[in-house]
Amino acid sequence: MAKIRVLLYVTPKFKWKYRINWLISLWTRSKYSHAEAWTPRDMTNDVFTQTELIKPSKGDISTSCGYTTVTVTEPVYRTNIFGTCYTSTTRDDNSGTVKRDASLVLTHPEHWEYFEFELTELQYTLLEFIMNKDVDNNKGYAFWDLLKFLSPVHFSDNERAICSEAVNDWLVAIGILLGGGIISPKKLHKKLKEKGYKTVELLNYS
Repeated sequence: MAKIRVLLYVTPKFKWKYRINWLISLWTRSKYSHAEAWTPRDMTNDVFTQTELIKPSKGDISTSCGYTTVTVTEPVYRTNIFGTCYTSTTRDDNSGTVKRDASLVLTHPEHWEYFEFELTELQYTLLEFIMNKDVDNNKGYAFWDLLKFLSPVHFSDNERAICSEAVNDWLVAIGILLGGGIISPKKLHKKLKEKGYKTVELLNYS
């Protein structure tokens, strides 16, 4: 068995650089505004994150004017993030379906939640093949893609997909979900919850 994760981005407090995320969350009435598929380091090693102790806790005792003060410093940890993220995006000079090192995507883990799935070797191999093929055949990311769910008038574009549509299509291809169409991050979350899957905060580092 192999594992994959589907990441959902929780829109942070408003800043100009998050304006698109805010627009998506506002229009869809959801805290989620982006989706990614996350594969581990390799199929036989389901390592997504690894936390290591950098600086242990330390206690100091000092005495001054007859008073004793005990100072305890908290331990410092560093979490290493492994694997690859796949999505459709325009962020960071990307345009369309891309794959990126997960450590470059998850720089603010407090903004992410994920679903986790156990796959057969066949499902995992097929998923990687399809995602890499979509990356290789990338047709770009059109502005009309966002209007697929931001507008009451829908535009058909079979060559491009927004992030949550791409992730939904990949899950459909390996039999986890059914049905395509116009899929926002909110709808993707709803479909997975209805199948019995639960989100986990990435900060749990599980």
